[in-house]
Amino acid sequence: MSNSWHTVAHTDELPPGQMKRVEINGQKILLAHAEGEIYAVDDTCSHEDFSLSYGCLDGDMIKCSLHGSRFSLKTGEPQEEPADEPINTYEVKLDNNNILVKL
Repeated sequence: MSNSWHTVAHTDELPPGQMKRVEINGQKILLAHAEGEIYAVDDTCSHEDFSLSYGCLDGDMIKCSLHGSRFSLKTGEPQEEPADEPINTYEVKLDNNNILVKL
């Protein structure tokens, strides 16, 4: 990928406490509005090939609904087993009411 900004959603589509799965050039990204911030992380759990969009937000963490692993939305680091590999995080910025993600 070219390390560029991609407009992926409008802020109205992502109210506080909600998540939205988007695709950028075929890559699945999870947007999460948690703790007053908007985060972008890989949508796939690093433990199993399972979408994190089926999980739930827990503070500034995303919990995988398959086996219960939690990941920091800030760093991507796993906070609970069975996952032991981090997920990727991506830089987010707001431009007017658009959400942009840098890939």
